[in-house]
Amino acid sequence: MRDLRWIVLYLLTVVGVTLIHQPLYLLIGLVVVILFSGSLRWRLLRKALLSVLLFNTAVSLGYLVIALLRDEFHIEYLILINARVLLLVMLGFWLSARINFANALRFSPTLTFLTTLAAGQIRLMSRIINDYRAAFESRCLKRPNWRERSRLAVVQTEAIVEQSHHAATEISQAMRSRGVFND
Repeated sequence: MRDLRWIVLYLLTVVGVTLIHQPLYLLIGLVVVILFSGSLRWRLLRKALLSVLLFNTAVSLGYLVIALLRDEFHIEYLILINARVLLLVMLGFWLSARINFANALRFSPTLTFLTTLAAGQIRLMSRIINDYRAAFESRCLKRPNWRERSRLAVVQTEAIVEQSHHAATEISQAMRSRGVFND
């Protein structure tokens, strides 16, 4: 039950963070989350920064271009959106490192089943990525250049999408045959 309380607290915190429009308060919240992360703080912060890097860069550059063209640039807004996204991602990583989702959702057999199913799919996709990476590294005598690495990323993405589609079809057919969907 303790894990379920953490999920409820997390959901309330996410709503609260989306209602805060002062970058200073968001940055203070980020510092608090980092401090409460304990020994995992630097690993979670690094993971969060790497996770939001591409998204935040694209959004920030898009805002920067449009705002400069309209002569409406506000650095506070740029700090606000980046701080909010980083805080939300850091909260999510902190929560996932802290609790057992299957244990938290055990009050509902359906949610427990879906959580177990999602965890299995995550492990499957991680294994596929690791297999591709190991196969690629074993076939390269020297460090691959950017073009070769980007080709690997495309192939990995295609394999993951194909595997996900296949698994989703199989799982939905199995669930439908057992009466989970009533349509």
